[in-house]
Amino acid sequence: MRLRRWPTASWLIAAVVFGLLAFRLLNSETKSLEGVFAESFVGVERVIDGDTILVESGQRVRLIGVDTPETKHPDRPVEQLGKEAFHFTQSLVGDGPVRLEFDRERRDPYRRLLAYVYLPDERLLNEQLILAGYSEAETNFPFRSDMKRRFQQAETVAREAKRGLWSIDEHVEASAPAVTSQSSSTQPVAVEAN
Repeated sequence: MRLRRWPTASWLIAAVVFGLLAFRLLNSETKSLEGVFAESFVGVERVIDGDTILVESGQRVRLIGVDTPETKHPDRPVEQLGKEAFHFTQSLVGDGPVRLEFDRERRDPYRRLLAYVYLPDERLLNEQLILAGYSEAETNFPFRSDMKRRFQQAETVAREAKRGLWSIDEHVEASAPAVTSQSSSTQPVAVEAN
């Protein structure tokens, strides 16, 4: 009776080479897309919701450090201030152009690009959403500490000015359903950090 042998060295080498090639291919796709975006401004196809845009290449881009109330979640109703956050983002980005800047984490679990989104006047959209009160500073994720501090400062400004989420009598989490009996101002405002 013949015993089964371990795979031969050639099979092991082939598997390792295949794995390395697959890793390189997947990694180069992301890097090449990011290289194109980082070098120039890109057009915006449409705004998906307050914290997600679709750029002309067909890539979904999720803003780092913000989480606006949902408007498009398939399992949840439109959340309070969700439409206002959507319109605010839409008014600032229009159809672009925007400049994308990346951090350590390149994609989220949904394969969206994660980015800081700069407007043509170099204002940071992520920060503008927090300053307007449409998002808390979401600092539980791995991204640059200087940006975390910047976003926390923006949240402090919004809280003190009682903008957006902070204008509601009892601050609600972004996941609270929309209240239809009250309407908030949907006029976007340009805000500057102190």
